Amino acid sequence: MKKMMMMVAVALMTAMSVNAQNELKHEVGVFYGFESASNVFSVFTSMISAAAGDKSSFWGPIGAEYYYHISPVVGLGAVASYAGCKAEDEKTRKDDLTETFITVMPSVKFNWLRKKNFGMYSSLSAGVMFVSVSCNESAKAADPKAKDETLTSFMFQATPLGMEFGSEQFRGFVEAGIGEKGVLCAGLRYKF
Repeated sequence: MKKMMMMVAVALMTAMSVNAQNELKHEVGVFYGFESASNVFSVFTSMISAAAGDKSSFWGPIGAEYYYHISPVVGLGAVASYAGCKAEDEKTRKDDLTETFITVMPSVKFNWLRKKNFGMYSSLSAGVMFVSVSCNESAKAADPKAKDETLTSFMFQATPLGMEFGSEQFRGFVEAGIGEKGVLCAGLRYKF
């Protein structure tokens, strides 16, 4: 009887160990956002440039994220993104103003619907944004107030609704929220 119980215990531990190895604890992703906080900041600076006859273009945020799942529901990680804006003088066709936004934020993710090929979640991120604004020499000569600047600011992302779809390991995702990842954000995610 003792041998039988010992064999059952070993079989259970082996089954639990194999099952634990199949859990996907790590998650990496890449994304592109639309209408981010840095985009709003660039709109204001671009309006000033537009008044001077400039045409501006904005890109990003382009970013990456990582989460470690401490449970099937909660993931802890970080989000990093890069965005920028250029204002071009319409007469000279040269960039007058260049803005760069680099953001790093610790993040928490709550997976409140978990299916094999579909999931829904919410997330919250808060951290720091590094802003670099540079003007070319002709812009500095034309406007004595124009200067190169580096700023640091608080930044966040609140995502009340995120949806992911695909296989258990490789998924696409779409998010709706507010902050540096944007009002809308889409990307790809890999779990291992």
